[in-house]
Amino acid sequence: MKLCGVITSCLLLCTCSILLAQKDYSVLVQESPAGAGEIKPGIGVHTFGDSETVTLNTVAKRGYHFVTWLGDVHDPAANRTQLTVDGPKIVIAVFERDEYEALEAAGPQISVGPPGLYARSDTYTNSNSVNQPPDDYDPPDYPPWDPPDDPPNDPPPVPEIPEPATVMLLISGTYIHWINKRKRK
Repeated sequence: MKLCGVITSCLLLCTCSILLAQKDYSVLVQESPAGAGEIKPGIGVHTFGDSETVTLNTVAKRGYHFVTWLGDVHDPAANRTQLTVDGPKIVIAVFERDEYEALEAAGPQISVGPPGLYARSDTYTNSNSVNQPPDDYDPPDYPPWDPPDDPPNDPPPVPEIPEPATVMLLISGTYIHWINKRKRK
């Protein structure tokens, strides 16, 4: 009788604590691309109470500008917005790199590419002309070395594993054969 009373008391206590407990939800705050800005309350997972209103504020770092918020926020286009926590959420601040115009008076531009390309040195212009390599230019062979004659060390083939039904049939057949063999003796 005492055991029944203890179990009932424990169940009643657990039920009351579950019903009266405040619901907390996790909110993941992130930025894209990484390092493009600063976000308050900070990047990462934060825990807030149910129906709590959270203010999100972002400032773009030099060379970037804020574009939008992805997620359930009140004003996705504003740097400063709010979020009402009513469940787990993911919010991402999206930034974009600033574009700079090339200056014509910037001086010579040098481009060096992979082995098959040639280095060039010219001045930036707004024309659509493309610099071509000299007519006698012979690009190097790629790759510049001969591949080895040794075959690669491939791993051994993976043996086929029979399906479970086949294994069960083999085991049961072996067992029946063993039983019949014992009966004959």
